Amino acid sequence: MKNVNFFIIALFTFFSSVFSQEESKEKWFIRIGAHDINYYPITSPFKGFFLKKNNNFIPFVSSIELEHHIKKHIGLYLDASLGMVNNQRWKIENNFFMKFSPGVNLYILPYNKFDPYLKFGLGFHKFNNYLNRELRISETKYFKTNKKNFFILDSGLGLNLWLVSNFGINVQSTYNQVFAKQSEDYLNFWKHNIGLIFRFGTPLQIPHDHKTIGETDQDKFSSVVPVKEKEEENQEDSDNDGVLDQEDFCPNQFGLKKFQGCPDTDLDNIPDHEDKCPKKFGRKENQGCPNVVFSPILFSFGKFSLSSHSLTMINEIAEIMINTLPNSKFYINGYTDSNGKSYLNKILSVKRAYSVFEALVSKGVDASRIEVRGLGIEKKKGRRVEIIIRKS
Repeated sequence: MKNVNFFIIALFTFFSSVFSQEESKEKWFIRIGAHDINYYPITSPFKGFFLKKNNNFIPFVSSIELEHHIKKHIGLYLDASLGMVNNQRWKIENNFFMKFSPGVNLYILPYNKFDPYLKFGLGFHKFNNYLNRELRISETKYFKTNKKNFFILDSGLGLNLWLVSNFGINVQSTYNQVFAKQSEDYLNFWKHNIGLIFRFGTPLQIPHDHKTIGETDQDKFSSVVPVKEKEEENQEDSDNDGVLDQEDFCPNQFGLKKFQGCPDTDLDNIPDHEDKCPKKFGRKENQGCPNVVFSPILFSFGKFSLSSHSLTMINEIAEIMINTLPNSKFYINGYTDSNGKSYLNKILSVKRAYSVFEALVSKGVDASRIEVRGLGIEKKKGRRVEIIIRKS
């Protein structure tokens, strides 16, 4: 064959090394999503790799894979894909494609947020319309096959991106070697997947009930078992995040090593247990919350008293200042319209700002966190008070 399945050597090397790893907790994975079949030109498996005409994207749920994690670095999978595709190489349009493949996934960095792995499988492939067709190789050379069912060998790369402990995004790409008599690799193809991955299942519990000759049950439970249990307890990693429970600040949640085993759901580099807004991407200076913009408080002509609607708004603002932004400081800026004399408007703007200030303090906001400013006439802003966060 012209095209050697270029992943096999690396896969076997890795496969032989990881079999020496310790037993880990067993898990089940299911991947569902869409797939793309790439029939590249005859001359090179990488030529025209991204050309639309060579790729057949089958949307929705066209591929499903079930995996059983038997060791820390090893999972056994069963993959099935089907759809209607075009084979640009053979000038075939809208024909039935099926691939059914068991195999092994070898994990490079298991239990990490970025979870890459190598794939190696073999299986069955069906394509309905090679019969009674010829592939033109050159001016004088043609290839023909009378089969539609084939044995395949595939290998490639994949990546799980865990958004939370048991749910994430999956992408993978495999090169598929199709075996047919005198095929010269003319039937080979790429298969790319994108979709979602779910992790579920419970740990496999293996009982330890070994007894040495002459040892009584009392001796066993008084000496051997407590030591073993203590040893296993020290090595426990309940959430499989690579951080032992004794060092894990969040032992029951899949987390990151840099946060001592705690998660960062919104990926804002602030762990959830320190994040005031753990599900919203935020800023460190806002305790993990996004920038807050308060609605302006409006006033009637020539007035500085607060309406019932304004008092309701102030209740909500005070709650955000106290609970969401406890370490931030604020400006309260008062404004007027252009009617009247400027010095009177200046005084009115101060009174409006102070009426909001006093209302916030009455709700429990620390007065030392607030600076009141009467800014007088501002044509674009008009009769209002604005609350903004101080940057320093």
